[in-house]
Amino acid sequence: MKKSSVILAIIGFVFILSACGGGAGGDADAPADGSITTSVSSIPWEYATDSSGSRTGSFTIVVKNANGIPLEDVSVTIFNTLAEPFASSIQLYDGNPDDGAPAKDAPMTVTTDENGSYTLYFDFVVGVEYASNFQITSGSLSKSVSLEVTEAEDDS
Repeated sequence: MKKSSVILAIIGFVFILSACGGGAGGDADAPADGSITTSVSSIPWEYATDSSGSRTGSFTIVVKNANGIPLEDVSVTIFNTLAEPFASSIQLYDGNPDDGAPAKDAPMTVTTDENGSYTLYFDFVVGVEYASNFQITSGSLSKSVSLEVTEAEDDS
């Protein structure tokens, strides 16, 4: 009798734990009826004719369930579509590079935080014109954010 009571108590405890929280369950994919949103849909950047070097940009990604509630602990994969010879023009970071965050190779897989979000930081080269898309995927969901780097028109 005691053994069956312990088993029932364990099953009940596991059931209660599975019902808790607003997360997707630890590095899970986004639900198919959910959504991925971003703080921007495009990033236009104009550089002066004599500019060179790189700049840092960022945007926030949020994964939501069908009811629009942000989900924590959701696995998100990020990459850019820029091909050679410009592929090295964009560098992804896992955190703010100004705070010493490490550079990451694409595709980069990250996890949403307790607010269901992840802020992507990236460096991009200026001094040459190009366009790219950041592709963000989780499960069957995807979202795209465009980056277009162009030379500013000369006003003279």
